[in-house]
Amino acid sequence: MRIGYVDGRGRDSKRTIWPFALAFFDRVRVVVAWCEIREGFRHFRTDRISKVQFVDKRYPRRRQVLLKDWRATEGIPE
Repeated sequence: MRIGYVDGRGRDSKRTIWPFALAFFDRVRVVVAWCEIREGFRHFRTDRISKVQFVDKRYPRRRQVLLKDWRATEGIPE
């Protein structure tokens, strides 16, 4: 997906992300994704996503592999 995103300081950015999880924290929905710009895992609040464009590209890695790598990075047991 390509998204327009507004951070907590009100700055706009455009990113290509590969989402693999959706979570709910304190009344906020969060998309967990691999971010190509940051070359790492990032969490994007859905209320700060201003634009979404779907792309016809394949994920760089399988979603299950992304989830496993994210869990290891965050120290979350399987």
